[in-house]
Amino acid sequence: MCTTEGIARLTGGTPARTLTGCPPRAQAWRRDREADIRREIEAALAPLVGLPLTAASRVVDMATFGFGAMPAAGVGATGVASAYRLHIQEIWRITLEGEILVGYGDYFFPPRDSRVARGDFVARDAPRTRRDDLVDDWVAHDPDGPHVVAAVHGTRAGDLAITFGDGCVLETFATSVSTAADGSDEFWRLIPPRVTGDERGIVVTAHGVEGPGRGGRAAVSR
Repeated sequence: MCTTEGIARLTGGTPARTLTGCPPRAQAWRRDREADIRREIEAALAPLVGLPLTAASRVVDMATFGFGAMPAAGVGATGVASAYRLHIQEIWRITLEGEILVGYGDYFFPPRDSRVARGDFVARDAPRTRRDDLVDDWVAHDPDGPHVVAAVHGTRAGDLAITFGDGCVLETFATSVSTAADGSDEFWRLIPPRVTGDERGIVVTAHGVEGPGRGGRAAVSR
């Protein structure tokens, strides 16, 4: 890190000096790369605008959200499936006018009406958690029907924010800069529908922004 900017943001102060004496050209390059990360995220999320939320679930503690709908694929498949699938493996929350409706940490609490004490509850072994209750409440609370995406936003840290028509915001918070070759540094990914083969997915990790999959180099590295 070239400056004390990160510390200043946390303390509310102003960066007093550079840590490594980065020249202006290096600082400008870093700003450009960070802007590229934000633009990559917003471009990948842009197709979600106007689509309704069609699924909200989890796989262990990974949150999964679906947007839009398309015929289910596969031999013998019937019905519809989500067109876009968002998988979140970092800290996240959903808010409305500053109030938290549900967040990642609710996963570790027993569901409503559970007879299991909080200290004895093991979320990984439980079929249901408090987070499931709260996500169900959120999905059902919109009187106008499904939540429809109104706007999307990315940050240079690799976070996303999805704003729905009723004012609810789904947002993520990256909490690590450590990278790992085994994929354990993944923050989130958006999986697009496979119709023409040209659809654009995105994987955001501590490395930076990647294309669909983890085989190649980051499209925009940190």
